[in-house]
Amino acid sequence: MKLIRLITLLLFITTFSSCYERKNIEEIVFDASFLSVRLDSVKKTGKDSYSVFINPAFEPVNESPWFAFGITSRVKKEIELKLNYGGYKHRYIPKLSLDKESWKTIEDSKIKIDTSTGIATLELKVSPQKLYVAAQEIESSEDTYVWLDSILKKHQFLQKEIAGKTVMQKDNYVVTSRSNKENTIVLIARQHPPEIPGGTIGFRAFFEELLSNNETSTAFRKAFNIIAFPLLNPDGVDSGNWRHNANGIDLNRDWIDFTQPETKMVKKYLNKEIEKGARISFAIDFHASYSGPYLLVLDSINEIKTKKIIPTWIQNIETNSQLSVEARRRSQKLPYCYNYFYNQFGSEAITYEEGDEIDRAVIRRRAIVYAQEFMKTMLLMNKKI
Repeated sequence: MKLIRLITLLLFITTFSSCYERKNIEEIVFDASFLSVRLDSVKKTGKDSYSVFINPAFEPVNESPWFAFGITSRVKKEIELKLNYGGYKHRYIPKLSLDKESWKTIEDSKIKIDTSTGIATLELKVSPQKLYVAAQEIESSEDTYVWLDSILKKHQFLQKEIAGKTVMQKDNYVVTSRSNKENTIVLIARQHPPEIPGGTIGFRAFFEELLSNNETSTAFRKAFNIIAFPLLNPDGVDSGNWRHNANGIDLNRDWIDFTQPETKMVKKYLNKEIEKGARISFAIDFHASYSGPYLLVLDSINEIKTKKIIPTWIQNIETNSQLSVEARRRSQKLPYCYNYFYNQFGSEAITYEEGDEIDRAVIRRRAIVYAQEFMKTMLLMNKKI
């Protein structure tokens, strides 16, 4: 098993134009010392030209090469940097930051992609101030838990529990809002580490709308329990994995066999809730895809057996907003998370997919609209559930 080393790792590359000029050392430092980093090796290929090599932690893996590292230079200058993924091709448009909080997408003129090799070539301005380069905004487990603590402080009715342990024995959390009713909504986020647009940004906006103080949200929380798993795969996230948990398993393919502690945790927790009288009414699993946004929904055969919450919700979104919803059907035999909820509990469920490069403000606005219409739909259909 090839785990990313979460220790201080500084890859120093020193250039000399001649022995006479050794006093004028130009030093480039590649930083791979932080959570969610993915950088395997660096090679100098010419004057102010470098190649970084990015490899997956586990194979087989889909085409989702995550990268994240920092760069500093003794002097301000522009360098050429190639991202080489071996046998895989470039997917994510690089995001740049000076503080890991504010991010911007690299300018189109500063990136070229070789479609035959999959190598991306970047033009970067580097300086003594560290520049972070990543496939998406860096959102480690620490970042998620800072956000989580902030909403717990804001909404006193929320409860945080340790639902279980990960492969690497990290605490894995569940957050709940409980009414005196049995109907329960389940939210799951970040099974796949790089899928920040939906798994972090979309999930947060959706969840926070459920928690707001407006009339609809307040009525919804009185009628439904909410159970949220805000970061199901912290091991994979912090290790910079492309897809997997620390055992090299794609968690969203483990909802039939339940071989992993993260999926077992959800199953065990929900079974206990059912034993106490809860009834799963709906579930949403948050992801991102290069071809998003869309929703994965039940196939037409199984939809007939439901109360048709999903098509009603989609119709309400399109009626009451300017948004158009693409729904893609998948067989309920596939080992996906949302299928588990239908097959095990008979509850309707979806996979919520955002797009890799959708404007983040658009993602938030869409999630808020989806959440508002979801709550209204659930409240109106409550008697049928």
